[in-house]
Amino acid sequence: MSKITVKAGADHINDLATAKPVSAISELIWNGFDAKSQCVEVIINKNPALESIDSIIVKDYGSGIDHNKVSDLFGNLGESWKKQARANGDRSLHGQYGRGRFKALSLGSKIKWNTVFTKDDKSFKYAISSDANSVKDFEIGPITSLERTDSGTEIEIFNVTENVNYLLSEEALSELVMEFALFLTEYPNRKLIFCGVHVKPEDAWDDKTDFDLGDIELPNEQKAKVSLSIIEWKKKNIQREFHYCDALGFSYYKEKLGQLVRAPGYEFTIYAKCDYFKALSERNEISLGDMIPELKVIKDAVLQRARLHFIDKAFVKKTKIVDSWKEEEIYPYDDELVLDPTKIVERKVFDILAVNVQSYLKTFEKADKKTKKFTFMLLSQAIKQNPASVQKIISEVLGLKKKEQDELAELLESTTLSSIISASKIVTDRLNFLNGLDNLVHDKESKKNLLERDQLHKILEREAWIFKEDFFLAGSENRLEEVLLKHIKHLGKREDDTSAGPVLLPDGRQGRVDLMFAKSRQPYEGFTEYLVVELKRPSQKIDYDVIGQVEKYALAVSADERFDHANSKWTFIAVSNSMDAYATKRARQRGWPKGKTLDDADANVEVWVMTWSEVIHAARSKLSFFSQQLKYEATRGSSTEYLEQKHKEFLPELPANEVTKVS
Repeated sequence: MSKITVKAGADHINDLATAKPVSAISELIWNGFDAKSQCVEVIINKNPALESIDSIIVKDYGSGIDHNKVSDLFGNLGESWKKQARANGDRSLHGQYGRGRFKALSLGSKIKWNTVFTKDDKSFKYAISSDANSVKDFEIGPITSLERTDSGTEIEIFNVTENVNYLLSEEALSELVMEFALFLTEYPNRKLIFCGVHVKPEDAWDDKTDFDLGDIELPNEQKAKVSLSIIEWKKKNIQREFHYCDALGFSYYKEKLGQLVRAPGYEFTIYAKCDYFKALSERNEISLGDMIPELKVIKDAVLQRARLHFIDKAFVKKTKIVDSWKEEEIYPYDDELVLDPTKIVERKVFDILAVNVQSYLKTFEKADKKTKKFTFMLLSQAIKQNPASVQKIISEVLGLKKKEQDELAELLESTTLSSIISASKIVTDRLNFLNGLDNLVHDKESKKNLLERDQLHKILEREAWIFKEDFFLAGSENRLEEVLLKHIKHLGKREDDTSAGPVLLPDGRQGRVDLMFAKSRQPYEGFTEYLVVELKRPSQKIDYDVIGQVEKYALAVSADERFDHANSKWTFIAVSNSMDAYATKRARQRGWPKGKTLDDADANVEVWVMTWSEVIHAARSKLSFFSQQLKYEATRGSSTEYLEQKHKEFLPELPANEVTKVS
């Protein structure tokens, strides 16, 4: 038996050993996950006779505590091994200051760590004990060898304090779920068991939404890749927080959100994810906030996206109210009229104002139809012709009190016109692209001229959402490109193979008509999804040979030794203008979605065949609700303008303008 004495004052350690039950148990759970355990289990042993807790056990199946390192691990406060591990590149760790072991003393006066570690293919067991009466000292028990080769640590807590009974409440479980919700989502292979209950993230939230903001330009002329998660909690009256996390979702610093994002009726947390925060944390600068220009730019972008998110949700809630106005025939806008983006913004601003007018003005609901219609007409005209007069109309005509005006003004502060325009523009841009793509691949002239090398290929790389939304912002990687090239022989002779001479277009220029692009993304830790799209030339029907070649190619690529086959998913899509009878039957198999020809569970690979008309129709269907709400008409002119703006360098000469509606 040996003893370790911590190099810190007893008063300081006693402060650390004072924590609320959920906070203390959370630290022990985090320690288990930091030890690379796939599962952490909390067991509470109750005394039925006394209706109290006898002991608490926190069990993990991680790496255990190396006996040779126990003095360093338990003897130094503020110099946790995790801090050094983070510096060495291990970003999957929660703590770094070595304080978690002392918080356990807030749960009970006697703590015992029974740990098993493996060294040189042998397992060893020993125990570490701590007592609240001597908080600076840890007793290290004798080490013994074991025949089994597993490892892990079991923490036993005895002589529990009275407040620990809180852990048996529903509130405690709810707090634990909130604490680990993001972690268990980002790392779905990890599991937390609490009192026999499998803690699942979806038990804590009403909704979780992820956004990828892509690369953001910083004032120091660098770029930062930023994403965010917004979790809307079921539990009410929680403190809204803004977390600064790395790309894996580990929070380095958090602050109160206050009214930076106004979303009445929602309880939520914003997790901003960017590796730049890690660098700031290492320099102890992350708490400086707006004093650091780069951090302010990232935070502003995240907050703006969060505001837009809740604005969109507010619009959905208000849809029913607006529909009731239309039925009552007091709504001042005609649904039959085609609106440009400016008119769309005008209407949305009116909806926000009018819904709040109805909420705040109690007499409005009791007014007759003629009065309501006149009131809405005045408001809509003010927004259109003289926005500055809106406050006067609200004050003098609608009779809102000063407090109600201020509340309405606060709402409008979070509802910027630029945010609404941005949301509308994404939809209109996609509608224009679909219309333009339809023209490119089906019109006689553009189809003939589109065979220039890398034109359609490059355009679609930027618009990959048309095949799978998840790959909209995904990138390519050299390894993937190399493997695709290695197995290209499975696709047979390709039209762009110049070994037998170049492929020439009708006007004599060299062309490339069989194209391929690929993208990859990592939706969560350790798992990668790949998308490979084979674009066949318009004259090449998808037939028996094409399907066979693509399926052989897909299986060969997915089985390549350079990929982790168990943690990857592959989607291969072959696209052309038409299919023969055989391909049409293969694309319509019972029990499978239309277009799927192969679904290999072992290789985790799918193969799909589609015509351009099917691809475009499917994409339009996804946008149909938004296009109907916007009443937006994409013409050949607007589609051409979009293509020239976004993809000018890859375009052939397009035919003259002609109106084509998008339904």
